[in-house]
Order: sequence, then structure tokens, then C-alpha cells
Amino acid sequence: MRIIDLTGTIIKERYCIIEQIGQGGQGRLFLARDMELGTLWAVKELPVEMKKEAKLMKMLSHPSLPKMTDYTEQEGFCYLVMEYIKGKTLGDYLKEGRIFSFEEILKIGIETSSALEYLHSRKPAVYYGDLKPDNLMLTDSGHLYLIDMGSAVCGYVERQRLCTGTVGYAAPEQFEGRITAVSDVYALGKTLSVLCDRNRIRYMLNRPGFGHFLLKCCRKEEKLRYQNVSAAKKKMEKLLKNSRNSILFLRLFFFFIVLFMGMGIYLADSLSEKLPMEEALSSVTEKYYEKEFFSGSNEIKKQTYESVEQELQQLLRKYPETVFQRKILLLLALNGELKGDPEHAAVYYEQILLYDGEFGEAYGRYGLFLCRQGLKEQSKRLWEQYCKLEAENKLEHMERKTLMIWEKKIGDGNT
Repeated sequence: MRIIDLTGTIIKERYCIIEQIGQGGQGRLFLARDMELGTLWAVKELPVEMKKEAKLMKMLSHPSLPKMTDYTEQEGFCYLVMEYIKGKTLGDYLKEGRIFSFEEILKIGIETSSALEYLHSRKPAVYYGDLKPDNLMLTDSGHLYLIDMGSAVCGYVERQRLCTGTVGYAAPEQFEGRITAVSDVYALGKTLSVLCDRNRIRYMLNRPGFGHFLLKCCRKEEKLRYQNVSAAKKKMEKLLKNSRNSILFLRLFFFFIVLFMGMGIYLADSLSEKLPMEEALSSVTEKYYEKEFFSGSNEIKKQTYESVEQELQQLLRKYPETVFQRKILLLLALNGELKGDPEHAAVYYEQILLYDGEFGEAYGRYGLFLCRQGLKEQSKRLWEQYCKLEAENKLEHMERKTLMIWEKKIGDGNT
């Protein structure tokens, strides 16, 4: 890359370079003034052998992609004249210490997905290849742009090529010379995870569905991820809708608390001491033994499972001690399985292993759960992980009975 100062240089007898406003591994970005119209444009300088980005941008038109309006070549370089976007990248905001709310992160994810949907729907499809906070720009008006198409790949099917993605965001298969739509899904999950920053654990604990979403996006195995960005987008839209409903509920809840306190009504529930843990759990799980549950319709049973989950979630917030959190999360996982929602149950098992990796018993419980779901190969991989950590003395004790049953299950031909 050359380092000549282009300030004052006139490109194509029309665009006067004002200053350099950016620089990447592939080229430089300048701010230029249109001497005919007086408008400002962004001009990207690239070695002429890399002009594929210009050819690609010429074919694209989407609200979240900068528009290319002109092009020229001179002295071994090509110059892309593009819409000037005034704003900052999400990477810049993170460096400044900005904290994105859960809702902001989901909106960013949804807008980014819309742009990726458009790229993937082209004929031939376009795979972006380098999604990360530094390539997402937020304007002063709050509009999001996906910038820098330098790593994009155009083709009907996956193409053998060198990986030009960024370590930490690029999917594993990109380092093997392959890129597909699910590679962009992987980078989307990594990007949103980074945007959570210090609130990552809190967002995942308070909204288990979000944790599972990120986990599914970032699976190493391509077939275990969302198979297209549309599916990931629908999940985020659902999470955002649920979050808005929760916010509305909380606002109403606190409004009535303030109202009653102002009227001098004593709120006994808010002042009562916590029940002993075992007693609190018993009051929840006894719902399984009630006659209405045993003899009730599927709808009644469904309502019971949902009621149990809500109450266990409340206990999860009420009893922060590790020993209590473990019991509650295992019950939440079991409740999800009983409900007939194995994906939801898996969220809680993954949550335990992610934030309480020393809890050996959780490995066994999760391993048996996977066997019950017919996922024997996944259970075997979890067993290998468990054995490795156990050999390194990084795990707490697992009940021998659980260990023996799990070992037998993955050894049997019939799970």
C-alpha cells in the first residue's frame, strides 16, 4: 500500500480529496468534495488488481449498503466513489466504552440480518465474509450500514479461497478455504456476543433464549447452526418482541407498587423473608403431584410446565448462591424435557456448563439427556470432554450412579 498524501488531488477531474478518514489492510478511505455538485463523497483507493469490490458493489442496492456512484482507475489504483456515511463504527463505540442495551443489540442483529439476507439472495449469492463491529457503521440518525465489501465472495456454491475474515469472527471453515451463508451466521453470533461486552452473562441469564441463539449461531459444526440468516432473524425478532412485552409488564408492575405504597398499603410479599430453599423448591415441584396435573388435559399439563418454569426462574433470581443455582437450573432443564421442548431444556444444560464449568454432575445429567434425545454422538463428545477435565482435576464430584449409567448408555448400541 502506498503512503502518498492525496490531499488536494483531483480524481476523474471532478472529486477533490479533502482528507484521509480511514485505512484498512486493503486500501485507504478519503473524504472528497464533488466540484460539480458541491456534495461530499467517500472515495476508496484500492490496488487495481483488487477491483472486484467495485464490480460487486455496482450490482448491489440495499438501504444498509453504501451506494457506489462512480469509478475510475489511474496509476495502478482504482477509486470507488461512494455515498459518504457520517457516523461511527460499532467497534469505535465499544472502544469508547459504550454499553449497548439488550434491545439495541437485537435491533442491530435484525438490521444486519436484513442486509445479509439481501446479499445471500443474489444470483449468484454473495457471502459477506468479514462481519464484525468494525464493519458496522451507525449514523448520527441511528441508521446501520454494512461497510467494506472487500472480503465478500460471489458464487452459486461455496468457493475455495484464502480466508480474509478476522480471527475471532471468521467461521472455522473459512480457515479451510470455504465460505457459505452459514459462515456469515457464525460471524453474526460472534459480533452480537462482543456487543454484549460486560453484560453478556446478565443478558444470557435473564433471557435464556438469547444464550441459546448465540450458541446455535456459533456452533463449530456448520450443520448445527441456523442454516440461513432468515431463521436467525426470525429468532431475534421473537426475542425482541418478548423483551418488549417484559418491559411493558415491569413498567405496569412498578407503577402499581408505587401507587399502593403511596396509598399506604402494606405489601407483605415484598417485605417477607426468603423461604428456606428446599421448602421453596417443594412448593413449586409439588404441582407435578397434584391430581389436576395427572388427570388433566394436555393443555392443563402445558400450563403447569409453564407455571413451574416461571416460578423456578423467580427462584433463580432470588437465590444467587451457587448450590441453589445448580439445583434450580437442573430442574428447569428437566421441566423443559417433560414439557416436550428438548431445545429449551438444552439451553439450561448449556447455561450450567458455560457459567459453572466445574459442576461435574451437570455433565452426566446433560449426557443422559442427549442419549434420551437420540443424540448419542453428541453425548459421546461430551463424555470425552468430561473425561479430559476430570483427568485434569478441574471438575467437582459426580455421583457414581450417574457416571455408571451415562457410561453404559453411550457404550450400548441402543440408547
